[in-house]
Amino acid sequence: MHLNVFTECSPSPQFVGMWRAPGDATGTGYRSLDYWAAIARRLEAACVDALFFADIHGTYDVYQGSWATAVRHAVQIPSIDPVPVVAAAAMATTDLGFAVTYSTTYHQPYECARLFSTLDHLTRGRIGWNIVTSYLRSATDNGLGEYLDHDLRYDRADEYMEVVRALWERSWDDGAVVRDVDGDVFTDPSRVRAIDHQGEWFTVRGPHQCEPSPQRTPVLYQAGASGRGMAFAARHAEVIFLTMADPQSGAETVGRLRRRVADAGRDPRSVRALQGTMVMVGADRADAKRKAAQYHELWSPEGQLAKWCGWMDIDLAAYPDDTPVDEVKNQGSQSFLGFLRGLSPERSWTIGDVRYLVSRPRRARRDAPMTLFGTAEEIADRMEQWLEVADVDGFNLIPCSPSDGLGDICDLLIPELQRRGMFRTAYRKGETLRQRYFGPDA
Repeated sequence: MHLNVFTECSPSPQFVGMWRAPGDATGTGYRSLDYWAAIARRLEAACVDALFFADIHGTYDVYQGSWATAVRHAVQIPSIDPVPVVAAAAMATTDLGFAVTYSTTYHQPYECARLFSTLDHLTRGRIGWNIVTSYLRSATDNGLGEYLDHDLRYDRADEYMEVVRALWERSWDDGAVVRDVDGDVFTDPSRVRAIDHQGEWFTVRGPHQCEPSPQRTPVLYQAGASGRGMAFAARHAEVIFLTMADPQSGAETVGRLRRRVADAGRDPRSVRALQGTMVMVGADRADAKRKAAQYHELWSPEGQLAKWCGWMDIDLAAYPDDTPVDEVKNQGSQSFLGFLRGLSPERSWTIGDVRYLVSRPRRARRDAPMTLFGTAEEIADRMEQWLEVADVDGFNLIPCSPSDGLGDICDLLIPELQRRGMFRTAYRKGETLRQRYFGPDA
C-alpha cells in the first residue's frame, strides 16, 4: 500500500485543540526547521511515501462573522508557508517524498510552474503538488484575488493545468542544456520554445524559466469531493484523496471515481485512490483508551465550529436549528456536504444536526468506520479491510496527536504492516516520487 502522513505548518494540524496535548511538540515546533527535519527523518526511517502539507489562504471568519474564534483556538492560524519547509526537510532526507498544497485560485500558473520545477530539482524528483481551489472569502479581503464561485474556481483550474503542463512538458526538449564550454553555449535556444497560451483566464507566452527537472511535472494530488471537483480529479490527478464513511460505501465511491477517470480517456488504474483518515495507535488497549480520553478532553467545540463554517461558507450561528442544509446556498468546500450524504444518504440534515455533529469529536472506537483507532494489530486489520473491500491503494494518515501520534505511526503501526507484508521495508534507491507510485518506467 501507499502511505502519506498529513500535517500542516500550524500549532494544531486538523484536530482543533490538540496543541494542548502534554508533551506534543507541534504547538511550538511548527515554526522550527529542526522540528521538521526531525519529522522528515523519522518518516523516512519508516519508509513512508510522502509527508503531505495541507495549507489555506485567509482566515476562518465565517462563524459569527468574525475571525476571533479561529484566532483564539489556533484554527490554522498562526501558520507559516510550507514551501520553504519542504526545501529544508528535503535536505535532511534522501528518499522521503513531499507533497505541498498550492492554490490555482490565487497564484499565477507561470509562477507555479517555476516553483514546482525548483522544488523538483532541489528534492531530486521527490515533490508532489496538492492542487486546491481556494474557498475562503477572507483571502479576497486580503488582496489575493477575486473570490470565485465553486464551479468557476474549477473552470479556472482546468485552464491553469493546461498552462503549467505546457510549461513543464513542451517548453524545453530533453538535452536542451548542452553546456558547451568551447562554444559558449549553455542551452541550445532552438530546443526551447514558447507555449503561446491564450485562454479565457490566462495569457502566457513562455518559455518556461526552468530547465526540465527530474519528474518535469510533479506528482499531481487532488481531493475534490463535489461532482465538479471529481470531474477535475478524473481529468488531471494522479493521487486522489477521498474521505469515505466505511469500506462498503467506499467501494461505490472508488468505483465511480475510476469510471470517471475512464470517461476522461485515462486508464482507471492510472490513479491512486487514498483514504484520508485519522489514526490513533495505542501500545495496548489501555494506552489506546487513554489517548482517546485525552482527545475528547482537549477537543475544542467552538474552534471546530469555526473551521467547519469556513469550509462550508455557512455561518451555522446565523440559522435556526430546523433549517434544512440543502436550502442553504454555499460556495465553499463541498467535501462536508458529501461527507454528510455518505454518513446517511437518506437523511435530511438540518443546521441543528450539523452544529451538533461538528461540535463533538468523533468517538474513537475499534469499529469506528471513519477512524483508525486501537492497537497496531487492530488498525492493521481495519486497513486490510479498506484495501480489500473499498479497492483503495493506501491511506493519507492524519496522526492524533500531531507529533506524538506521528511517532506512534512510525514505531507501532508501520512495523505491524511490514510484519504482514503490507508495506515496504526499504525504498528503491534513486526513484522519483512518481516512480514510487507507478513503477520504475513511470
